[in-house]
Amino acid sequence: MSTSQPPHPAYQQQPGPYQQSPGPYQQAPGPYQQSPGPGPYGQAQAGYPQAPAGHPQAPMGHPQAPAGHPQAPMGHPQPSGPYQQAPVGYGQAPYPQAPGASPAAPGTGCQVCGAAPAAPMTVRGHQGMLVIMRQLHRKGTFCHTCGLAVFRKMQSDTMAQGWWGPMSMLITPVILLINLFTLAKIRKLPAPVAPQGPGLDPGRSVFARPMGIVGLFPLTGFTLFVLLVLIGLAAG
Repeated sequence: MSTSQPPHPAYQQQPGPYQQSPGPYQQAPGPYQQSPGPGPYGQAQAGYPQAPAGHPQAPMGHPQAPAGHPQAPMGHPQPSGPYQQAPVGYGQAPYPQAPGASPAAPGTGCQVCGAAPAAPMTVRGHQGMLVIMRQLHRKGTFCHTCGLAVFRKMQSDTMAQGWWGPMSMLITPVILLINLFTLAKIRKLPAPVAPQGPGLDPGRSVFARPMGIVGLFPLTGFTLFVLLVLIGLAAG
């Protein structure tokens, strides 16, 4: 009895039910071999090649950073995206302030000599020149000495120069009276201490100055005129 020939005589089957001869196409070994020994997070599943030795794998669920970007140490989250962290010192003030330094409060000292105490005040003056007239004033923060010097100068000049005009004869007495209220404010200031520079010289009193002596004549005439008017009104 003759036996049938196999359909493919070039490939002989080996004995056994499921044994096949090696095929003509052999698979090349994978480029990434598993490192010996169990890793810190277990081995990867079959079919997924592992990274070459020397590069630790990230834990499951955390993607690895691309090549060329250093990984953050364990316990510190890694910055995502193409922007790296700012260098040390970024965002800080470029000019550190000196400890305990603070600007001095304005208006605490005399603006002329820097002495204290001082107070803001305004001393006024007036000049009458027949047809025209001129209003004067000096405003600032002065100590007792400098404020008294400004008052005596403005008051004596107004007494001598403020009467020579129709309207000036009415304005000058008002200016002289307003300056007396400023003088009361100056007298309330104590003696200045700790001056930082030369101050103003108060000099002589108002009626001891040449301008003050000249101003006594028009002031006396104005005072007599007002008294006569009041007496006439009272008698009439």
